[in-house]
Amino acid sequence: MKKFMAILCMTALLCGCSSKNSGSSDSQSAVSGNNTGSEVTTEADTGSGSQEGTTVNNAPTDPNLESDPSEILVSGEKTDMSSVANVSWDKIYRSALEDFKKSDKFSDDARFTVYDINDDHIPELIISYGGYGDKTFLVKTLSESVYTEFEPMTGCDQLSYVMDRSLLTAVRLHDDIQVQNIQLYRIKSGMMANVGSFQRSSSAAKVDGVPVTDDKFDEEYTHYISGVIKSMGLDFGFDDATIDAALGDTESWEKGYEAVLNDYLKYKKANDDNHFSLYDINGDDVPELFVSGGYHYAPYVDIYSWNGCTVPVGSFGTDGTIGFAPDSKELISLVDNPSYTAGSVYSFDTEGNYKFSELFSYGNTENSKNQDQNAEVIYKINGQLTDKSDYEKQVKEKVKKSYYVLGQDNDVTADTVKNVGSGKYKEASKN
Repeated sequence: MKKFMAILCMTALLCGCSSKNSGSSDSQSAVSGNNTGSEVTTEADTGSGSQEGTTVNNAPTDPNLESDPSEILVSGEKTDMSSVANVSWDKIYRSALEDFKKSDKFSDDARFTVYDINDDHIPELIISYGGYGDKTFLVKTLSESVYTEFEPMTGCDQLSYVMDRSLLTAVRLHDDIQVQNIQLYRIKSGMMANVGSFQRSSSAAKVDGVPVTDDKFDEEYTHYISGVIKSMGLDFGFDDATIDAALGDTESWEKGYEAVLNDYLKYKKANDDNHFSLYDINGDDVPELFVSGGYHYAPYVDIYSWNGCTVPVGSFGTDGTIGFAPDSKELISLVDNPSYTAGSVYSFDTEGNYKFSELFSYGNTENSKNQDQNAEVIYKINGQLTDKSDYEKQVKEKVKKSYYVLGQDNDVTADTVKNVGSGKYKEASKN
């Protein structure tokens, strides 16, 4: 498991993987199918453990890889809200959050995200609960006054959103049988469909239920799961002030960010040593909030914006900071570890969609030579292999050298968080 997971992680990073919310509008066209449908089964079918073999296309097989549930509609409970006076997504989601807090599923590890994942300008609500490797995700959506609560996604390691393709990806790692299972979902017009799948074991791989070679798996995987990828269901805790910030019931961006930072102080600071910066990257005269942490094991930077709500717009795996070049309005991320170096350049949507686009990505494995002199060094630009000369030329041309370093200007303490609520904080500085 660790071997093929390392390959997947390397592929994702070298292709630029890293990690919205406004009013209401008419929904877009629906996914194909009816309003009703079979409930998608997402737990892995472990099979009988029979002998592995190969297919006619010479792709190895593994009985532990489940059959494919692609294009199956996920069932859900629908409620027509058209007769409810002054119906709005924030009121519906507040009620759902309060009901969950009163349920036997609620505990301190429960968190939620409010985020538009289908580009209809009405955010979805995603609640998560359970421990690492066994999380349950509850997905809820509002479309044309119909509120839908989909069947829970159980037994998950993580749920993520691929911004370029507006896809949800549910990841399950089955260490006991050495299998990784990724299911792809799309939500439109109040319906959610399972639209694709990737399964991989130490000896075989499947795409959409069809056995494929490792090379074909990697090609398909990086085609659909690349660019900016955001974790879902983990952005906010269930404190009253945090719920208010997520649903737009705070008086100002200062108070909204204060609530978010208090959430880090309460739940993450002890382990993640969080710091933060504020800087306006979209020119609306309201700064974005950059919170970094996890320096000693998995550094990250979480980014929040403001549109009347505190919007969790992205999470980036970096070295604990992210750069911003104001002249080009580009964000710059970098990962440098013992095996490889990788980076990306992003733009941030300034038209209110609160979405990042990856403009350029690069990576190399030169660092691996420090551990193994015989290791093959590879260079990639935008996910494609290239030589060292072209690699260095393009990185020099595309990656700005002067930028603001965001994520570490202020420590997360009770005093600094309170000061943010009053609009006081240390300003960001250039590198």
